[in-house]
Amino acid sequence: MVSRVLAAVGAGYAFAAGAVALLAVALPAVAGMAHSEAVVLAAMLGFIIYLLVLLWAAVEPRLWRVWAGLLGGAALSWVLALGIRLPVAA
Repeated sequence: MVSRVLAAVGAGYAFAAGAVALLAVALPAVAGMAHSEAVVLAAMLGFIIYLLVLLWAAVEPRLWRVWAGLLGGAALSWVLALGIRLPVAA
């Protein structure tokens, strides 16, 4: 039970923060939004994402799926967000 709560709260926060970072940098590039509007929208969606992650972590029967899904999703979203944000040197 403690591991599930740690996964939901800690890894869930990392996942939600990564999703917010990815949305904040991807929305201006994909949807043509102003950067400030994209940041505000991403921050508001972050609360919903975190809530959904907490609920999913509570009902998922296999604990390893919770950890793998949250840590993998967090790592992927942060890598993508940083990849979009940082220019590649030619």
